[in-house]
Amino acid sequence: MTALFLARLETNGLKPAPEADRRTLARRLSLDLTGLPPIPEQVDAFLADKSPNAYEKLVDQLLASEPYGEHRARYWLDAARYADTHGIHVDNYREMWPYRDWVIRAFKSQSSV
Repeated sequence: MTALFLARLETNGLKPAPEADRRTLARRLSLDLTGLPPIPEQVDAFLADKSPNAYEKLVDQLLASEPYGEHRARYWLDAARYADTHGIHVDNYREMWPYRDWVIRAFKSQSSV
């Protein structure tokens, strides 16, 4: 935490919460980066990894996953008012999915840079 943030907490008579356990960290990280809970194998691997960069490895693994690209692209597609159809009951066919897939690939490729 930054000194400024810690100073503000102390000014208000507060202390930072203790660090979460590793299982909770894995769950929070997965939900934040992919919008999905982690698969049990990911959690087990993270818990078993005693290296000092275990957290960073899990971050890299999640950033390289398909759900990461889909989760991040969702915000962009919402802002761009993306829709597969015209949005009314007599929808005409619109082939918009290539744009959706392109956005997902773009977000996924940026995570590996």
